[in-house]
Amino acid sequence: MNTATQHINIYQPHILNSFPYRGGSTREEHKTICYKMSSNENMLGASPMALEAIRENLHRIHEYSFEHDRLFCQTLANHFHNALSPDQFITGNGGMELLDIIVRGFVQPGNEVIISTPTFMAYNSFAVLGGARVIDVPLQGAMYDLDVEGILGAITDQTRLIFISNPNNPTGTIIPQKRIDKLMEKLPDHVVVVYDEVYHDYVEAKDYPRALDYIQQYKNVIGLHSFSKAYGLAGMRIAYAFSMHPIALYLQKIKRPFMINALSMVAAMAALKDRDFLEKTKAMNKAGKQFFYEQFKRLQISYTPTEANFILITQPHDMSAAAFVQAMAGKEIMVRDAEVMRAPGKVRVTIGTEEANRYLIGLL
Repeated sequence: MNTATQHINIYQPHILNSFPYRGGSTREEHKTICYKMSSNENMLGASPMALEAIRENLHRIHEYSFEHDRLFCQTLANHFHNALSPDQFITGNGGMELLDIIVRGFVQPGNEVIISTPTFMAYNSFAVLGGARVIDVPLQGAMYDLDVEGILGAITDQTRLIFISNPNNPTGTIIPQKRIDKLMEKLPDHVVVVYDEVYHDYVEAKDYPRALDYIQQYKNVIGLHSFSKAYGLAGMRIAYAFSMHPIALYLQKIKRPFMINALSMVAAMAALKDRDFLEKTKAMNKAGKQFFYEQFKRLQISYTPTEANFILITQPHDMSAAAFVQAMAGKEIMVRDAEVMRAPGKVRVTIGTEEANRYLIGLL
C-alpha cells in the first residue's frame, strides 16, 4: 500500500477530489510575448498616484505597518460618499481571497451553491472546496441572459450562495436591473447573493444595477470590487467586499490580522483618488471597444457586445479555440480560451492600447 492511500482517512473527500482554480497564463510561461490581452488587466499600467505611494512607503516594509485595515475602510467609505460605513467593508488579498472567505463563512459540506455559466469558474472551485454541491443554471440566448426563473426554481433549503458576475466574465454582458430586481424580490432569507461587479468602472449602460442599491434595501447581498482591473494593480493583489452590517461584521471574524501588505494598502488608497487615471482608462477602453466592433464587422468575426474591458469572439478560420490561442501566442500575443469558463468555441480578448488592438486586428 503506497503512502497516498495508506492515510486516505485523514483527508476530507470534497477537498481530495477537487481541482484548484487556475487563472490565465502569465508572461513567464511564454518565451516572447509583446501584448498580453488574456487577463483583462489595464494595459495603460498602474495609477501614477498608486506608484508614487508605493515609492514613498518602501522604507517601511521592514515593519508591520497595518495590523488592521481601519484607515483603508474609512477611505473606501469616503469613496462611496459615506453611503456605507467603514465597518461594512471586508478587505482582502484580491478577489480570490474574498471568495474564499465568503464560502468559508456561509457554506458547509452538503450545502448548495448556484452559478450561471459561462462565468468566472473560481466560484465553482471555492464552492467545491467548501464541500458544496454546485448547481449550474446556465445563461440563456445570444446575449447570455440570466435565467431568473430557473435560479428561483433551483433554490432549496440547502442553498446558501448565488454567484452573479455583472458585467459577466467572460461574456462582457450585463444583467439589467429588472431581472436582478425580480431575483431579489423573491430571494429566500437563507440565501446570500455574491454580486461580483469588478468590471463596473467600464459600464456605459443606463440600466445597470449596483450591489450598493440592494444593500441599502437590506437585501442579503455581498458586493465585490477589485483594484486589479481599472486601477491597474493586479500584481498587488488587493480587493474589497461590502454588505449589510450583520453580514460584513460576521465575515470580518474570519479575517487574519496583518492580512494585507503595506504597499498594497497605500497603493489602493492612492489609486482611489486618481480620477485622472481612471478617466483615461475608461476613455481608452471606450475607443478600443468601438475600434474592435468596426474591425470585427469588417472581418466578419462574430462577437458579443461588451460592457467590460474585454470582448468575447468566435475565432475565425474554422480553428478550435485552443488552436487559435496557440497560434496567436506564436505571433507574440496572448488571448484566452473561454472554454474553461464554459463558453466552448469562444475566445476572450482584452481591450488594450491602440497599438495592441491594431496589432491583433493585423494578425486576424
